[in-house]
Amino acid sequence: MPSKPVLSDTDKENIRERLKKLCEECWIEQGYKKTNIKGLCVKTGISVGTFYTLYQTKEDLFLETIETIQRRLKEKIFEINRDRQTKDGFAESMKELFKEYDSKPFLYNVNTPDFQSFITKLPEETMKKIKFDSFDFFRQAVHTANLELKMEESKAFGILSALLSTINAKETLSATCDYFAVFDFMVDSLVADIFK
Repeated sequence: MPSKPVLSDTDKENIRERLKKLCEECWIEQGYKKTNIKGLCVKTGISVGTFYTLYQTKEDLFLETIETIQRRLKEKIFEINRDRQTKDGFAESMKELFKEYDSKPFLYNVNTPDFQSFITKLPEETMKKIKFDSFDFFRQAVHTANLELKMEESKAFGILSALLSTINAKETLSATCDYFAVFDFMVDSLVADIFK
């Protein structure tokens, strides 16, 4: 009987990257519950056994995927703020964040039955790892943008958090207007009032 091919570390990393990319696509298109390991393996061109040499559970893949998305998103926002250290640059970074939230509802809408079925399978300490700390994020973004606040930090960050939470009203807004245009107007106005 022929022996199974041994995967190199590079092979494993390449397969992990393909699985995370596919997992992200499936999460957006069909959600966590409808995404299954067998389907991911078929689309990636690997066996189910290979999957289990890389991840113990489906949740491990989803966890690694959301951490990768969050890291990539933060890097993108910080890059905009580093490159354009102005109020307009900061507003642009918030618009980019809003677009990402729009394209990946599981980043902000954690109360859906689909997302709840994912997190209920995670240990408490793991759930803390993926919880988005918006105040810490905004603090880092402001620091990276080298901007100075006109108001108390907690109030400014509360305003920015509330602004981003308008994504929850997108269905209502989109029935009557372009909700991206509404967000853009609000962020431009508020950023002018928040920063010196």
